Amino acid sequence: MTAEENALVSLVARLVDLRAATIKISPSWIATEAMNELDPGRHSIALVYSGCHMHLRQLAREQLRKKFEDRDTQEEGNKQYEMFSDLQDRYPSARSQSEPEPTYVLRDYMTDLDVEYNATRLEREGVAKIKHARTLRAWNRARRAA
Repeated sequence: MTAEENALVSLVARLVDLRAATIKISPSWIATEAMNELDPGRHSIALVYSGCHMHLRQLAREQLRKKFEDRDTQEEGNKQYEMFSDLQDRYPSARSQSEPEPTYVLRDYMTDLDVEYNATRLEREGVAKIKHARTLRAWNRARRAA
């Protein structure tokens, strides 16, 4: 990764960390904040601005996914005595027409719709992984039989 790429990743990570206490965090909001720091007078032409914003939004999605969807082993150790220790602090909110991309909402502020959306998403992922595992085993049996 180049120094410039590292700088962009660091900028996005810093902005995500600054918003850690907010109820909802959107990759698009983070990208806009980053663009305001990178080009405060908005001197970039529209196409350049859009391309940069799109890339920063993707970096923000990656940061948010890593931070809130992947379990950190140290965090798990700290939560071993909680009743629902396997739960994350944030989950993607249920998407609506006004929110085409996920925002990450603090668990205590999730609506029933957010909970159902995530539970269904997790169940689908589980079913897909089980199907994938079974297919992989079947492939291996067929390979060994040949």
